[in-house]
Amino acid sequence: MTVSPSPAELAAAYDRPPYRTPPPPPRERHELVLDVLLPWRLARLVYGPYRMMRLTASGVTAAVGAEYLGPAVQPVVTRIAAEALDPVVERLLTLRALLGLGIVLYLVRTVTGTWTSGDLLTEVLGVDSVVMLLTGPIALLLGCVPLVVLAYPGTRRQVGRLIVRPLLVGVFTAVVFVVMMRSAFLPLAGLLLLWLAPFNVCVLYLVHRNSFAVRAHPLVRPLVAVPLVWLTALGHVLLVDTKGTSTHGPALVALLAGPVGVTATAVIEIVLLRRRQGVGFRGPLGAAGTPPDAGGDH
Repeated sequence: MTVSPSPAELAAAYDRPPYRTPPPPPRERHELVLDVLLPWRLARLVYGPYRMMRLTASGVTAAVGAEYLGPAVQPVVTRIAAEALDPVVERLLTLRALLGLGIVLYLVRTVTGTWTSGDLLTEVLGVDSVVMLLTGPIALLLGCVPLVVLAYPGTRRQVGRLIVRPLLVGVFTAVVFVVMMRSAFLPLAGLLLLWLAPFNVCVLYLVHRNSFAVRAHPLVRPLVAVPLVWLTALGHVLLVDTKGTSTHGPALVALLAGPVGVTATAVIEIVLLRRRQGVGFRGPLGAAGTPPDAGGDH
């Protein structure tokens, strides 16, 4: 007979991988200087990696062992170490970023002559940044709040802690873009734009890849990605494509290809998280135990 864990045991599962991951090691002073001076490094520091680290299971186990491991937990962490850095997930995230950026739409518009390369750089990298600023906070709320609402009583505080960082990153993003817009009128705006332009490109890519969800609840990334891309597509129609050429013919198919593709990758990621790491919408599954009175699947 299987004994269901107590609420305290269920809450404790949120202090272990895949929910809580070790913080990055302290950075040297010269690394901090480079992080500020080089825009692509600052974007990576805030919005997450451009690609997953290729670590072995033993390497990840050693990295988290001192803080998390006990005799009962080590097999779980070893399994997570082998599967969390799944190359399938890595390919999904890269594809998601490209689809989220609307690469299919941009290719169709460029090939058909609707856009020139200059229009692409001006409208996509300029106006779409504003669209992301407008849609990002809404997507974060739509993706994060349900996780707290659905969590079992006694675990909502732990889940709430796991969504704080994405929400703070969303606020940081809004502040940065407001500063960028105000800085356009400063005397040194030209020099500032030399730094902001690559930073903007990196942020757009990493937001669509990682969905603000670095060191957050595992489900934040796929759940935020879906409303983000659909709202961005809607914003593109309303703010970028004011002539409505994206809503006719092949351009409409290209416009919807991104949101549909991102939604598909998010569903696959949720399934992988559920089957391989026991991450459920209401709480940990599998090795973490079945919540009291749950009676089975979530």
